[in-house]
Amino acid sequence: MKVLLGVTGSIAAYKSVAIARLLTKSGHEVKTILTRGGKNFISSLSISNLTVNDVFTEDDFWLPNQKVPLHIELARWPDIVVVAPATMHFLGKLAHGLADDLLTSTIAAIDKPVLLAPAMHTEMWDSRVLQDNVTRLKIFGYEFIGPYEGELSSGDRGIGRMAEPEDIIERVIQLGNTERILRGKKVVITYGGTEEEIDDVRVITNKSSGKMGISLSRRAKELGAHVIAVVGRVEVQPLYYDEIYYAKSVDTLSMTLEEIVPNADVLIMAAAVSDFKPVGRMEGKVKRGENLIVEFEPTEDILKKLSKNKKPDQIFVGFALESKNLLENAIKKMKEKGVDMIVANYATAMGNDFISGYILTREGEKIPIETLTKSELSIILFDKIAEKIGQR
Repeated sequence: MKVLLGVTGSIAAYKSVAIARLLTKSGHEVKTILTRGGKNFISSLSISNLTVNDVFTEDDFWLPNQKVPLHIELARWPDIVVVAPATMHFLGKLAHGLADDLLTSTIAAIDKPVLLAPAMHTEMWDSRVLQDNVTRLKIFGYEFIGPYEGELSSGDRGIGRMAEPEDIIERVIQLGNTERILRGKKVVITYGGTEEEIDDVRVITNKSSGKMGISLSRRAKELGAHVIAVVGRVEVQPLYYDEIYYAKSVDTLSMTLEEIVPNADVLIMAAAVSDFKPVGRMEGKVKRGENLIVEFEPTEDILKKLSKNKKPDQIFVGFALESKNLLENAIKKMKEKGVDMIVANYATAMGNDFISGYILTREGEKIPIETLTKSELSIILFDKIAEKIGQR
C-alpha cells in the first residue's frame, strides 16, 4: 500500500518517525510531506533514512520547471493520506478549503481516504472554533483518530494526546485496503425520526437518535459513494454527506424522496417514520384542562410508494423495527414494500449504540446480527449492497 504521510508542527511529530518506520517495516511504501512547522520538530533526514523514500518540504513545492505540479503528482500517488500530527492551524485551513502550502494543496487535489490524527492541548481541542472545524471535516468525509486523554507536553493531563503509532497504522491499513467500490454511485440515506404536529407546540414522534444513519453514511463515504442524507429529528450532528435535506414530517420526507430517489443508485430507508399522524392539526396551544382526546390516522407507506417506480438497477434497503415476531413481520414487510433487503431489528436498537436482529434479502438469505455496533452492521450491510451492485 502507498501511504502519504503529512507531518505538521507539533511536539507529537516524534511519533511520526515511528509511524514511518513501522509502515515501511510492514512492507508499505511511504512518502512524506514535512510542513514548515513540522521541520521545527523532526528532520527530513530522519524520515528519509527510515522510509528509504522521498520527503518533500515547502522548498520543493516552489521549484521551477516541473512538468507536473508537485502537489498534483503527489495527489495521484497514494492509496491513503495520513496527517499525524494534525495541528489546530492545519485543521482550520483544511476545513475552509485553504490550499496555501504543499500539504494542503495535495490534499485538496486528492480523491482517496484522508486520516487525521490531531494533537494539541486540551483547551485548544475543546475550543468552539476547533470543534466546528472538526465537524465540517467529518461532514466532508475526513476520518479522525483521537485525540485521547493522557499526559500532554505541558505536563498536564487531558484530551489532546495524539493516538499511538500502532493504533494509527491499524486504522491506515483498514482504510487503505477498502476498495472504493461505490465510487460514482449516489446513495440516499434517510435517518432520524419524523414529527407530526398535534398543535402549535406539541408533536408525536419516536425515540430514534439518527446514530444508524451516521454509521451508514460514514461507511458509504469510505467506499467512495456520493452520499445524500435526508434527515429528520436527530440527537446527533449529521456527518459524512455530500448533500443534505431536512425533512421532519412524513409528507415532507415523501416529497423530498420523490424528487431525489429517481436519480439514486441506492436508497437506504433507515429513518423511523411515524406510522400515525393526528387527524387535523389543532390551532394554537391546547391549554391544560380536561382530558385531551386526539384521533390519529395512518401515514402513507413511503418506501412502498417509492418501490412502485423502482428501476431494475436500483437497490432499495428498508428497516423493520419490531418488538415481537421479528422474522415473520420483517419478511412480510419486505414483500409488501418491494425492497431488495430489509434490516430486521428489535425495538431496543432505537437510540442505542448496538443493534441485533437479521439482514434479510429478497433471495431468502437470513444473516444474523448478534449484538453488533451500528458501525459493524454498516460494514456487513454495504458488503451485501456491493455484492448486489456487482450482479447487475
